Amino acid sequence: MEHRAPVDMLRFYGGDIRERTDDGKVAFGKSSKDTLCGDNEAYRTLNALLFDGYENEKERIFKEKKKLKPVFIERLDETLAIYTGVFSMMCLQKEKNISAVKVKRVDRQASLNAYQKSFTGSFVACTKGAYDTEFAEKNNVILLEVEIPKESPSVDFQQFLSGNEYSNYIEQEVLLPPFLPLEIEEKPLNLKEKKIRDMHKKPPVGKYLLRTGNFPDYRNEITASKDELYERLMRDKEEAAACLQSMNEGNWEDEYQNYIKWKEDLHNYLKLVYSDLWYGENTNE
Repeated sequence: MEHRAPVDMLRFYGGDIRERTDDGKVAFGKSSKDTLCGDNEAYRTLNALLFDGYENEKERIFKEKKKLKPVFIERLDETLAIYTGVFSMMCLQKEKNISAVKVKRVDRQASLNAYQKSFTGSFVACTKGAYDTEFAEKNNVILLEVEIPKESPSVDFQQFLSGNEYSNYIEQEVLLPPFLPLEIEEKPLNLKEKKIRDMHKKPPVGKYLLRTGNFPDYRNEITASKDELYERLMRDKEEAAACLQSMNEGNWEDEYQNYIKWKEDLHNYLKLVYSDLWYGENTNE
């Protein structure tokens, strides 16, 4: 991916793959044909890489029949730039001092395991509008209401992008980062919410209220340096990409321990990068 500003990374994560001129303007009618830049569902792979283990991959590939893209591992520097650019936009929103908001999301029940660990497992896309039934095409859905205080990192697409700049403007999207602490509380479904249907035409299996907290300074927890982690990520990325492709081909008998370890290094690397962005560069590293 050619050098782009953080706002372009935010657009791309949101599914806008239209080509742009050097000054960032949309080249209308042209979408990228590149295997990475042309993936309008890049968030599937980007998010799967942020979950622990490989159960999320199994859910998406095996149950929902959505293959993930090893190219995001093979072209790791570009992927890291996307992750970093999106979080940079959350830091800009921090400077805007946006007030607390309450948003909604249709999610898969399998994601509940991550929320019950009291952290977001990946980026979490929500809407300021009503529950979007288009996103209910998942295996066993749950409904989320999310309370985001102004001290929690998030980014409101509509605060930075106009309808002309962003193809999915009407989704009223608000994005939360991975690795963010939260509290979870089960809530009852109302009659309207019970009419939402998942990919199997079944109603939601539950509803939950999430309250997000402050982003931790992970530099106080992770002993490895960013340089060490980056070196390991680059060294082992080809094997990790091969593992993901093997999953795409339906090979679930392997445990993929090296892939899991590679993802752990990815998470720790991003936690350090995000801590530097949120709290200021750590000059002692």
